Amino acid sequence: MTDVREALAVIAAAARAAYADGAHLRVRSSGIVHQVAMTRWLAGELMPGPACMVGVSGWDPGAAHPDRGEVTCRRCLKLTRREPVVDQQLRLFDGPGPEPEEKAEQLPAW
Repeated sequence: MTDVREALAVIAAAARAAYADGAHLRVRSSGIVHQVAMTRWLAGELMPGPACMVGVSGWDPGAAHPDRGEVTCRRCLKLTRREPVVDQQLRLFDGPGPEPEEKAEQLPAW
């Protein structure tokens, strides 16, 4: 069992070293670049992963690789507050809604 833990420690240390100089993270051939955060891996080792916690093909450390590009993941950007928060709530109805006073007048009196 010690050999397995030692092997996991070596893999985790190599992964941490790959991101040590501020590299971002890309999953396989995805066009999305993520901010990096350390996450718990097997045997409690810390591994670099996407800050937004998007799934990275199970526990495969080879699924993610360093990327020098700018972070493009909207969830990562919101977590680091580098993207302005935009209200993207869709309207249920077109046009202006009734004013609160108008709506109260339309209700039946009980």
